[in-house]
Amino acid sequence: MPLYALGPLHPTLAPGSWVAPTATLVGDVHLGEKATVWFGAVLRGDNEPITIGEG
Repeated sequence: MPLYALGPLHPTLAPGSWVAPTATLVGDVHLGEKATVWFGAVLRGDNEPITIGEG
C-alpha cells in the first residue's frame, strides 16, 4: 500500500483500519478505526483533507 506525504501532509491510519495493497493514499488523508480502503482506490488529500470515520 503506497502512502505518500506532500510536504507536512501525510496519511494517518487508525490501528484497526485496513488498506488494500493496491490502494494509494496521498497527503492529508485520515482513516478512523475499522475504516477500509479497497483495491485500486486512490485517495488524494492534496487540496482538501479526506477523513473516513470509524466503521
